[in-house]
Amino acid sequence: MRKIIFYNLLFLFLGLILIELIFGNWIFGPKFSSLIIKRNITKVWNPTHYESNHVAMYKKDEFGFRGNYKNISNVKIITVGGSTTDERWIDENLTWSHLLQKKLENTYANIKVANAGTMGQSTIGHLKNFEIWFNQIPNLKPEYFIYYIGINDSILLLKALDKYKDKRNYNEADTLVSKKLFERQVRYLKNNSVFYKLFKLIDGYFLAKKYGVTHFTGTWKNKKKIKPIEVNKEDKIVLQFLIEYQKRLKKINERTKKYKSKTIFITQNVHKDHFLSNALNIINITTKNFCINNEIICLPLDEKVNFDFEKNFYDGIHTRPSGNKKIAEYISYELKKKIEKK
Repeated sequence: MRKIIFYNLLFLFLGLILIELIFGNWIFGPKFSSLIIKRNITKVWNPTHYESNHVAMYKKDEFGFRGNYKNISNVKIITVGGSTTDERWIDENLTWSHLLQKKLENTYANIKVANAGTMGQSTIGHLKNFEIWFNQIPNLKPEYFIYYIGINDSILLLKALDKYKDKRNYNEADTLVSKKLFERQVRYLKNNSVFYKLFKLIDGYFLAKKYGVTHFTGTWKNKKKIKPIEVNKEDKIVLQFLIEYQKRLKKINERTKKYKSKTIFITQNVHKDHFLSNALNIINITTKNFCINNEIICLPLDEKVNFDFEKNFYDGIHTRPSGNKKIAEYISYELKKKIEKK
C-alpha cells in the first residue's frame, strides 16, 4: 500500500514537472527571467479621486501590457512612460492610452494601442525595455512608439543636484530587475511557472467577474504645494546631465528604428508652483531641441494642452480621466496628421 502511494505521488510529481516544462516558459515561450514587470494580473477598487458610477479595473496581460487588443501583432502603437502612462489608479477604459485608441478607431478601425507604462521609469528604463522586455515579445511590430517623458527624468536631474530628498528607490523601474537576490529568484519562478500563471488568470477572472472588490490606496491624497526648486541651467552638473539625457534619446530612437517603427516624444506638464516645474521645463526644452536637431517627431504637450490642474489632476503629477481626455485628443489630432501624410 505504501509503495502504491509512493509511486502515485512520484508520478504526480513527475507529471507536474513535465507540465511545467512543456507549458511554462522554462524551455518554450518568452524568456522574461527576473523581470519585475507585472503580468497576468487584475485588480479592482473603488476610485475616490475622480467621479465614477462603477469601480475601476487595472489589468496587465501576458506581455505586461495594458490594452484592449486580441493579438499582439495587431498593436500599432506602444505607449511608453512612467506612472503617468501606466496610470495604475485609473480604470482600463479611462487611461489616456485607451482613450487615444478610441479616438483613432473612429477614423482607423484597425489601430490598437498597448500601454507599456512602468511606474517610476525614466528614459534610462525606456532604453532598458528594449534590452530585456520588448525583445522577448514575439510579433511585436508597432508602427509607432510614443514616449511620454519628462517628469521622472526631471526627478533624476534633481537627484543629481542633490535637491531631491525622496528616499524611494527609482532604480528598480529603470533596471527592470530587483537588487535583492531572493526577490529576483521569486520573480524568476513567477515569470516562468505555468501554475502561477494559471492561478493569476483564474484569480483575475473571478475578481473581474465580481468587479466590486475594494483595493485600498492612498496615492491620491492631496499634496501640499511647495515652492519650485531652483535649477541653474548653466550648472556643470545640469549640463552634463542633459548631455547624457540626449544620448539616451538618441539610443531610444535607434532602438525604435530597429522595429521599423517611428519615434514620437511627448513632453509633460505640471503646475507652475510644483516643485518639479523648473527642472521639468529644462528637460522639456532639451527634448524639443533634440527633436528639431534630429528630425524626430515631438509633440509639445506642455505648450499645447491647457489643463485645469484642480479638475484634471488628482495630485501634482497624475491626471484624472478629464485630463486624460485632453491628452488623448491632442495626441490623436497630431497623429492623424502624421498618418494622413503617408
